[in-house]
Amino acid sequence: MTANVTSIARIRTAARQRAERARSNSRTSTVLLLVTMMLVVIGLGETMSASSTVGIHQAADRFHFFKRQLLGVGIGLVVMAVASRVPYRIYRKAALPIFLVTLAGLVAVLAFGTSEGGAQRWLVLGPLNFQPSELAKFGVIVMLALLMERKAGNLETWGHFLTPVFFVVGSVAALVMAQPDLGTTILIGAVAMVVLWVSPAPGRKVILLGLFGILATLFLAYAADYRMDRIVGFLNPWAHPSDEGYQLIQGYYALGDGGIFGVGLGASRARWFYLPNAHTDFIFAIIGEETGLIGAMTVIALFAVLTVTGWIVASRAPDRFGRMLAAGITAWLTVQALINIGGVLGVMPITGIALPFVSFGSTALIMSMAALGVLVNVSQQGGKA
Repeated sequence: MTANVTSIARIRTAARQRAERARSNSRTSTVLLLVTMMLVVIGLGETMSASSTVGIHQAADRFHFFKRQLLGVGIGLVVMAVASRVPYRIYRKAALPIFLVTLAGLVAVLAFGTSEGGAQRWLVLGPLNFQPSELAKFGVIVMLALLMERKAGNLETWGHFLTPVFFVVGSVAALVMAQPDLGTTILIGAVAMVVLWVSPAPGRKVILLGLFGILATLFLAYAADYRMDRIVGFLNPWAHPSDEGYQLIQGYYALGDGGIFGVGLGASRARWFYLPNAHTDFIFAIIGEETGLIGAMTVIALFAVLTVTGWIVASRAPDRFGRMLAAGITAWLTVQALINIGGVLGVMPITGIALPFVSFGSTALIMSMAALGVLVNVSQQGGKA
């Protein structure tokens, strides 16, 4: 009789624990989705404002870029919903095909892609422009996570540690740099370092590899004249107000005009061809101008919540692959936001990296929403942190 009572108590305790985990996972997923949708809505509103003058100039339609972004949001919502339902463990089996498609896309863009602003980054697929480097971010994460999981018992050996890193990250970085796109290369490298940090790899090896990556980045930054111009503009924009420092200075003016409460939605002056790339790389400056310090800090706070919640998801993942996958996706969205906002604020060199969920760009938006869907799926299957 006592044994039966004990068994029933254990069953009830286990049931309560499962129910509590389910509620906790549901709350985490809800936070991720709410933060994402708030950023997407902010992005739609600011894209409509920031791109209106460019739309009139290029397509005689002030809503031209807004309509394209709205289409991207519609596709992104469908993709995110599907990704949130697909068990993340499927990406173990699909990692190699995804990675091979990534490599094929990066090669194809070098052979057949269209050039814009001195970079060859887009494939024209009918009415859509596809940017393979956006898929590359996810491809690197899943492939590196798979190989680190498989080699978990051999990572003390330098050969077993470096081979998958150079195979995955090195091949993608070389193809992305050929476009050329140092900003995305830096982002992919940073995301790969986070995946390695939460992998079974020894921390000292990851740190040494990270130092090597920093040195390689510095070499690449100083190896091309146009990158040097960006560094010069970053270090002292006021000394070059009409060329290297022009965009950063105009971003400062926009942020300064916004003050605490902003000049009002749709009332930006910087969008009238004063601020280059106002609806893409520098949309955060328009947010600061129109909604002020309060609006800008709200966007930063949303990304902070996304970062903390994503890290919680990674800590609760039921296996190594899920932990690396969740950490990689969180790092992707967080580091990309950090690079973009840092460039606008002048605390980092301008790299041409978009602000996730906010900047105009359908490929980036759809891929970011798909990645968020995968993160939601990991959160729904999480256990105890």
